[in-house]
Amino acid sequence: MPSVTIDAGVLAAPPEDGSADDAERYVETLLSWSKLLANPWIAIYMSERASETLIADGLYPIRAHINRLFTENKIVKYDVNTVAMVVDRLLQRTPSFEDYFCVRDVLTEGLTTTPDILQFCSSDSLKSELERCIVLIAILRKYCDKHVRDHSLILRKAPGKIIQVRALIQVLDQNRTDLDLALIPDPPKHFEGGVLVCDSFNGLIECMDEAEILLNATDNTDIETAIRIAVYKFRTNYGNVPEWDDVPSFWVGHSFHLSLLDLRPTQQLLRSLLRAIVETLEKTNLSATHRLRTGSGGNDPQRVRRRDQAKAWRRDIDREYHLHYWECDDGTIEIASVSFPHDDFTIPE
Repeated sequence: MPSVTIDAGVLAAPPEDGSADDAERYVETLLSWSKLLANPWIAIYMSERASETLIADGLYPIRAHINRLFTENKIVKYDVNTVAMVVDRLLQRTPSFEDYFCVRDVLTEGLTTTPDILQFCSSDSLKSELERCIVLIAILRKYCDKHVRDHSLILRKAPGKIIQVRALIQVLDQNRTDLDLALIPDPPKHFEGGVLVCDSFNGLIECMDEAEILLNATDNTDIETAIRIAVYKFRTNYGNVPEWDDVPSFWVGHSFHLSLLDLRPTQQLLRSLLRAIVETLEKTNLSATHRLRTGSGGNDPQRVRRRDQAKAWRRDIDREYHLHYWECDDGTIEIASVSFPHDDFTIPE
């Protein structure tokens, strides 16, 4: 599933002499990330050193800082306890980033990032912790299995979608079976890699590759996540600011995943398939949609499922591949199968 690490600096309360807008933005950002805690489609990690980093800077426990922040800026829209609990819940997340990815520490020299994100750190402790995490993530993304490559780092402020990292790697403490230390250049040669970063939910979704998620799907939750991301991006591209849960009602049929695996699809086919599914849910490009009939005749009636009277439909993916789905009386779409070759008109019930 998609995964993110939240930088400790995101949890640090802004300075008390900052603006009310900064204070409210801090709270709203925390509350937006807290919504991810209850979602099964994404894994959230914190560094095992996040708490001690905040403590070293006198920024934790957080409750007193938030109380002063609210008092100074006359914030009554939010509750101090609610915000403090969000910080505590995030810091108590298990497993830690290090435990899950089997990396413990890295020692570097001459670290630079392009664009420079280290300039936004409010203290040396937060800067040191961010440096450690960003190098570890860059190494994982460059040398490890596919499921690590879309891992994102959530920052207080992200100047772009990807950060280029360059450093001399002195020591790497890790315990992974898919990471060959011989691949990592020894000083004086520099390691170079990239890290996906974001500072908003919209930015997080933009970091995700829905076709890659669909390619590596192991169950319907993964498939539904890929579809939701595709719908979200579609709406964003048309200038809307969509809500994650505001997706047309749909579910994935019991045979869809198997029909997809049988095809051994390419990335290009998966992107075309997701486009066809989004167009189906958003009811666009209707000229590519046709009734699945009971026979081959043009006047044969549309196929109807006995148990719920759902109607069978067929949408073009390209000339050879087609999406077959059921449309229920309440408008819910059941994504049934991908058909191939062109003359395959079967649909799982």
